[in-house]
Amino acid sequence: MRAGIAHQYQIYQKLSERSVNMALLRHLDSKIGSGIEPAKAGRVRANLLRRIGDLSAAREAIFQYRNSLNAERAPLDFDRDAIAPPRFLSDDEHTIAPAIVIDDFLPAEDMRAIHRLACEQEANFVQAGTDSRLREGTVNPEKRKTLVTSMLDFKRKFFLDFLRKNLSRFQRAFGLPAFEIDRVEIKMTNHIDGGFFKTHADNHTPIKKAGRAITFLYYFGNPQPKYEGGDLYLIDSCLDEGKLSETWFTKVNPTPNRFVAFPSWYYHAVSPIVLPGNRFADGRFAISGHIRKLADDMAGEEHT
Repeated sequence: MRAGIAHQYQIYQKLSERSVNMALLRHLDSKIGSGIEPAKAGRVRANLLRRIGDLSAAREAIFQYRNSLNAERAPLDFDRDAIAPPRFLSDDEHTIAPAIVIDDFLPAEDMRAIHRLACEQEANFVQAGTDSRLREGTVNPEKRKTLVTSMLDFKRKFFLDFLRKNLSRFQRAFGLPAFEIDRVEIKMTNHIDGGFFKTHADNHTPIKKAGRAITFLYYFGNPQPKYEGGDLYLIDSCLDEGKLSETWFTKVNPTPNRFVAFPSWYYHAVSPIVLPGNRFADGRFAISGHIRKLADDMAGEEHT
């Protein structure tokens, strides 16, 4: 990993340090308690909570702040599992990725079964490339270090059915226009010691074009992970200009049995893994992939 990339993760780590952000929250509360409420205090509170990965508290702070701006109207709502509503700004320029996060996604026994089968497939995992083709992709260890396999049989149909059945929900929650699915990419990954994925977006083309539209992950493995790191950073982004925030992001811990989905245009990263002993079975496992959309002008046409 190049020094510049390592430095970026150090910044993310410092910005997400719990003790620092909790101190900032206490300072914010003291200001409010003394009657000096900083401008947009509710938004600042939500940002600090997102940065430490306290997603439920961040969601509640966003909900309260958003409704305070509409005090004379009916309360506004958004998806029960979404961190933020679509097009919600964290500052005057960047938008929060309106990710959906669902904990306890599968029965515990199903998660354990997926983990057992993944471990049995260890010989089929290869170093991932930097594009969607598993074996033909160019491996670049300065951008990504991830083990991957497409050999996923158990629960594959369940995930595909879930994604298709919830497509309209994702579109509403993410503020995306209705679109038809081209295909769904799905695979298993494992980040072992030193594994990471540098800051990137999965799609850089206009929303109306064909391509990746929704990125999803399902974390599984040991209920008590033996690694450190592997956090998903969803970076607040300015999609119109392809820019990302230097300050604000949502930290998503890779909690086993947690499902995450977000629009593929948002920048994100996976922090480096530290895994003592470096056993394959103890890595940061995920079932992940993308819902790919047809171009808007292809809607209704026959496709394969």
